[in-house]
Amino acid sequence: MTTVPTFLVAGGARCGTTGLVEGLRLHPRVFVTQPKEPHYFALHRSGAHFTAPGDEHTINRVAVTDRDAYLALYPDRHDYLALGEGSVSTLYYAEDALPEVLRVNPAMKLVVLLRDPVERAYSAHQYMRARGLEPVEDFLDAVALEDERREAGWHHIWHYTAMSRYAGSLATLQAALPAEQLGVWFYDDLNTDYEGTLDSVLAFLGVPLDSQRSITAPRVNISGRPRFRTVNAALQWATANAAVRTTVKRTTTYHFRERVRRAVIRGSDLPPGVREELAPLFAEDLQRLQAQLPGSDLPAWLTAVPR
Repeated sequence: MTTVPTFLVAGGARCGTTGLVEGLRLHPRVFVTQPKEPHYFALHRSGAHFTAPGDEHTINRVAVTDRDAYLALYPDRHDYLALGEGSVSTLYYAEDALPEVLRVNPAMKLVVLLRDPVERAYSAHQYMRARGLEPVEDFLDAVALEDERREAGWHHIWHYTAMSRYAGSLATLQAALPAEQLGVWFYDDLNTDYEGTLDSVLAFLGVPLDSQRSITAPRVNISGRPRFRTVNAALQWATANAAVRTTVKRTTTYHFRERVRRAVIRGSDLPPGVREELAPLFAEDLQRLQAQLPGSDLPAWLTAVPR
């Protein structure tokens, strides 16, 4: 009998999905795919043929868009209580993804993570700069190119402002899924109470807590500016070189590679004027989002928007 996933972790890029997924992966009764983001549900019809710098050796290479190949990511025999993955594209392309989600498993549970839209967009830009893929240093200049890049076929992480609009995609999920299959958490929760948030998600997935565990919040996929430009340039070269990248992944652990990244990247705050420039773009979307999440324990960036 073919094993199907029971949950998907969704949310915008830079909303904490990788940190949450790596915590879930540590639980002995939870299975998470490798790759963490197969992008199957978003791209199963269109395939992955993106054209941005680096797309050929990143998303185009790792995306799994064939149904049989996707289901083969899951074990045939197992004693897991929850099995899933963490593609951020599932939320962004919700209208394309949802029918296939329900076809694969009508009882699928979706874990949605959201973040302050301006901070999310800036973090995505800084992440792509640190990887050596974003050619435009100034964030607002890169935002000004967003429509042009989308038309040219650059994939979703480059859609800095569009991926920070959540209300429409969330409405699509809410219209099709009962409350017990759709949970919403916030990046802020992961920062202030990682273990409590992880426990809450495990409870939502129907997985008992692991009493033997010792969890520390994993700092993964850090974004920011290079501390040492020469070292960061070497890492960027290695990322772009398929043979080197394969060798490094085969001979090192994921957590070791993240420790190296944290050593060479330092976080950076929003530049002056960025919030004032971009916040109006998201005001209407955040008002809709407030109405979609009544009674929730909402973060300050959402409650601060006038209804």
